[in-house]
Amino acid sequence: MSHSRNVVEFVVGGLEKRYKCIQCHNVLQDPVQSSCGHRFCWSCLDDILKQKPPGEAKCPDDGEVLKREEVFKDKCAQKEILALECYCPNKSLGCLWTGLLAYLQDHDAECSYTKVKCLYSNLGCNVVILRHQLAKHVENDCVYKVTECPYCRVGYPGVKMREHLEECGKFPVKCPHGCGESEILREHLAEHSISCPRAPTQCKFKSMGCEFEGPRDSLDEHLESFTTEHLMLCSNYVEKVTEEMRNLQLQLNASLAMNQTYEERLSLQNEALVLNRQTLSTHQMKLTKVEENLSEQRTSIDEIRQQLTTELNSRENTTAGLNMVDIIRRLDFQDERLAVLGEDVRRLNQAPARPRYAASASAGGSDHRFDRVEHSLALHEIQLADQDLKLQIMETTSYDGIFLWKIDEFQRRFREAVDGKTISIYSPPFYTARYGYKLCVRAYLNGDGPMGKGKYLSLFIVVMRGEYDGLLSWPFRQKITMKLLDQDRVSDVTESFRPDPNSSSFQKPRSDMNIASGCPTFCTHNLLRSRGYIRDDSIFIKIVVDPTGMPLYSQVTFK
Repeated sequence: MSHSRNVVEFVVGGLEKRYKCIQCHNVLQDPVQSSCGHRFCWSCLDDILKQKPPGEAKCPDDGEVLKREEVFKDKCAQKEILALECYCPNKSLGCLWTGLLAYLQDHDAECSYTKVKCLYSNLGCNVVILRHQLAKHVENDCVYKVTECPYCRVGYPGVKMREHLEECGKFPVKCPHGCGESEILREHLAEHSISCPRAPTQCKFKSMGCEFEGPRDSLDEHLESFTTEHLMLCSNYVEKVTEEMRNLQLQLNASLAMNQTYEERLSLQNEALVLNRQTLSTHQMKLTKVEENLSEQRTSIDEIRQQLTTELNSRENTTAGLNMVDIIRRLDFQDERLAVLGEDVRRLNQAPARPRYAASASAGGSDHRFDRVEHSLALHEIQLADQDLKLQIMETTSYDGIFLWKIDEFQRRFREAVDGKTISIYSPPFYTARYGYKLCVRAYLNGDGPMGKGKYLSLFIVVMRGEYDGLLSWPFRQKITMKLLDQDRVSDVTESFRPDPNSSSFQKPRSDMNIASGCPTFCTHNLLRSRGYIRDDSIFIKIVVDPTGMPLYSQVTFK
């Protein structure tokens, strides 16, 4: 039992001095006896011994020196103290328990009059109550008691039940459009609105310019009454689209003609490059011969110098001897010049790509012309690659909100996703209309997030910054359908969703791409490999954007 300063209050009868610490006068529950025979609680004795150097710590009662090595636990005194009779600390609250001091702590752990916290304190209940009143409080009074929702069968604290019912998906509500149905589950409201006869809807010819908007059950009457107007809208729209297609064809023809011109120029540049390479090879051969000739001349000079030195040593100091010395000096100077020239030729001959000849003006001019031709060719290659890229984009981009993406080399891409080399891949961009929203698809072949990673193929839609965003309505609200096509044409994997207008993923883009949003659990890996979704190491993803509600200038087709 741990030391307690208030335990004296619970002991029945008086307490003798020998049951108390000589220092703090509290009841001893873990007594130690010092060398002087007095009893201390261990904490008091330890404080006395620490405050004084060894040999100076003294007993506060008789002044005798206290020594740590002579201190021992007094188990006999402890046994006597624990055998004292006491009553419960909660006696004033009504507890009638009495017993030995040794059993006081065990009784306190189960005493009915001990104050305890509510069982739902972790949910917010701050009530502290006697143990024997806890059951009644939890059953009748606690407002945080967990109760089961009668609709979704999920437990919630009582004070939060009203808040939950206001958003419970299983709660029955009335149709907000006034069709008369009153037992619609809140989570099915969106589905009900699709088929509700009183739900507001727009004319199918809205993309053509029709401004009708009203209940769904009046749409058929509107279509019958405004047939002539709709035909006029269709005619005008077809003329507009035809004109746009004609302009696009003209642009395509111009690009093809420009591409042909660049190809012809590239052919000419290639021919010039071959000619310059042949010239360069000729210059290198000539330099090699010059280098060999220089080596031979230096060898000859060395032989002549040796002969002159021998002859000079055999003659006396005559005029002929002086001439020989001058000849040797000139030979040394010529040898130095040949060495410098040979080093220059060797450096030029060993240059890996663009040699810069210094031996003659004509060689320098050839090198300069070669550099200009090579630079011009590089510029033409860059321009040709840029035109090819533009042509590919024009030929593959979709402008009707329906996009088919072929992912080839699937097994290699999947291994790279598993290894973490290429976690996700992006599709080419596509448009909901000629002047509509610009989108692309982001695929995680090995899944994304805690739910999808390692188990699913995850698909997301990315809203991109487009050329006509200033004319479009924001946020993006069109329904999106994503399909994994079964190449055996048995069963496609399909997911549809409507964008959350409050999500930053569907606001007007401020950078090249918004944050992707979609389905992290689009298709399991087991299902992906069980049917005809993978054929010839390729899969096909189809995206369909519902054009309903988009502005006229953002449409080119309608269904």
